[in-house]
Parts: sequence; structure tokens; C-alpha cells
Amino acid sequence: MQPTGAAPSSRPASPALFQPADLFDLSLPISKMAAMALATDDAKRAALRSQIATRTRQQELLGHTAETVNSTLLNAVQQHIHKALSRLGLADVLAFDIGGDVEAGLKVVCVLERGSGEEWRAMGRFLRMAFIYRLTPADAPRPLRLSASSLPTATAFHQLPLAMALYKTFGQQLSYMGISLALQQTDDGAYRIGNVPFRVVPLGELPGGHPYADGYKRTDPVIRWNEWLLFPSFSAFLMDRLLVWWCDGEGVGCKMVLLARIGSEDPRYVPRYGRLLRTDDITEDQGIVADYCNDWGNLNAADATDYRRVIVSGFRPNDTVTVYLQMGHNDIQLWTTEAPAADRPHPLADRYTLSIPLWCGVLRRFELETDVIDRGMVLR
Repeated sequence: MQPTGAAPSSRPASPALFQPADLFDLSLPISKMAAMALATDDAKRAALRSQIATRTRQQELLGHTAETVNSTLLNAVQQHIHKALSRLGLADVLAFDIGGDVEAGLKVVCVLERGSGEEWRAMGRFLRMAFIYRLTPADAPRPLRLSASSLPTATAFHQLPLAMALYKTFGQQLSYMGISLALQQTDDGAYRIGNVPFRVVPLGELPGGHPYADGYKRTDPVIRWNEWLLFPSFSAFLMDRLLVWWCDGEGVGCKMVLLARIGSEDPRYVPRYGRLLRTDDITEDQGIVADYCNDWGNLNAADATDYRRVIVSGFRPNDTVTVYLQMGHNDIQLWTTEAPAADRPHPLADRYTLSIPLWCGVLRRFELETDVIDRGMVLR
């Protein structure tokens, strides 16, 4: 009650971020505090630190010590992180060390809650393959452990497309042939990962009717590399560079096993090959698709060449080898990191017991199995 004659307050007191009852159910307050932890406003972050450090009057009356409140909050934050990692399918490949720092843990929560979830799932698929291709530290077991203190700044999360900001959380731990694969911005506003420069193509640059304009995601934008090649998303670009540029590290054993030429004028192949090259009907249980095109730097090109990789192993939690099909220039290539179980001239099915069923599963669906497996040129 206010003293007699006192003017009523024009602004009600800000409610505490959590109340005593919330010590046992902090999911909503944690999300609220997490947003403050990664805010660009210094005042919001300062207010959060004050809330964490200061007990409410109710907590004092109930006998909660500062240590009890902090311990309970820290435990709730850790549980929130674990649930988020499980929900996003990242628990097998990524972990965060927050120590006893509640604010650091809240930053992790905020990072994990960014976006629709698909951006993080794409990074998880990439990270599993990064382990197979030995881009992670040599002594680092799965999951890859990140320190909360190494997270990008709040400004970086607001300035970068989300998929790129998420890659930035772990990219500094990846390397290829001694070259860091951390995401860096160049002086001209473009970006670089290792020796691979690229730039983001805004939606406004794509002409009407461009195939990559349909479904454009600002959180995972179109990428231009080397002035000639165009990728529908940053996550597709990452997968492509992994399979092309960062694939031949020591002990990886990545190889093209078979090459099949599919004649561009042969009416037997054109419809089936075209469906495999362009269909949107490949589900994740069959594989994931990484597309790109060569338009020679002309977004209006009518004769751009489409390319596709269908990755059928390597991106799931229990995969130990990477297996994929590559299409483009009227041919189909079969690639794998699987070590052959026998030498030539043993049949492919005896030599690559894991890869052959996966390749054939995709080819059979498009009625190309015999044309590729039986008539293709065996290289390894």
C-alpha cells in the first residue's frame, strides 16, 4: 500500500524473471533470460546479470540462499540445453561446456533456440560428415565439445544469416591440411572458409522465375562461389565443399568407384536421368540432396548446367562412412569412403558391401540401376 498522499507510480515495478515456484519449472523464464543473454543491448545484459545475482524478496522469505537459487537455475539451464540438443538431433555430435556460468549457459540456450530448427539440423548433418572426413581435431571424440565462451558475439548473430552464424559457433575447431575452416569476412564484404571465398546472393538479385528464388531462405541464403557456380543455400555449399575440396585428408580414403556415361541424346536415359537430377521427392530416409548449378556468372542464363549430389550415408548419427552419387554433365559417379573388402576383379557387391545397396537403392527407384552398375566403368 502506498503512503497517504503519495502519487501513484506511473510505471509498475518490473516483475522478477522467475518466482519461487519457478525454481522447479523454469522453461519459460529461461527462454526469456536466454534472449537477454544474447541481446545487443548492453542494458539488457546488465539487467540479466543483476537478476541472476540478486535474490527476490520471496526467495529470501522462503529461505533460499543465493547458492541454492544459482544452483537450481544452473541445473535448469543445463537440462534446457540437453533437451534442445536432443530435440534438434545434435546430442551425438555437439556438446557445450558452460562450467558454473549461468549467463554462459543462457547464451547457449539462445543459440540453440534460434531459427526453425532446420538450420541446426543441417549443421548437425555436416558435422557428422566432418568427423568422417577428419576435419575435427585429431584427439576430439564425438560429440564435439564447445566452450560457451567461444560463441560468436550477439552482433555476429544479428549481422550474419543464421546458418552462417551457427557454422561460426564451431567452424574455428575445424581444419583441413592444417588450414583453419573458421568463417571469416573479407574486406570487400564477402566471406571465406579456409581457401574458399564466397558471397551471399540476396533474394533481390535473383531474377523472377529463377529456380533458386522459389523457396529462398534468408536464414540459409543462396551462395555464389568462383563467379561461375551458384548454390541454393549455404548448407548446400558447405556439403559441396566438404565433398570436393576437404575430402582427401590423410586416412579418409574417399574415392570414385564407378563412372557411368548417360548419353544426353539417348531417349532411354534422358527422362529417368532428368528426374534423378531434379526431383524434389528424395526423402531423408533415402538420402539428402546437395544441388548447385554452373551459370557462368549470369543469373539470367537459360543454359545453366545443373549438378546434384545425393548423399546416402554419412549424415546420420550411426553412419561411419560417407556414400553418395554425383550427377552432372550427363554422367553418374558413385563415391564412397568405404574401404574395399576385396580386390579387383571381385564383383562390386563383394568389395563394397555397405555402399552398393545404398547406391542401388537410389538408382533402382529411377530405373537406372542396371544402366549404371552393370554398364558403368569401374575405376576402383
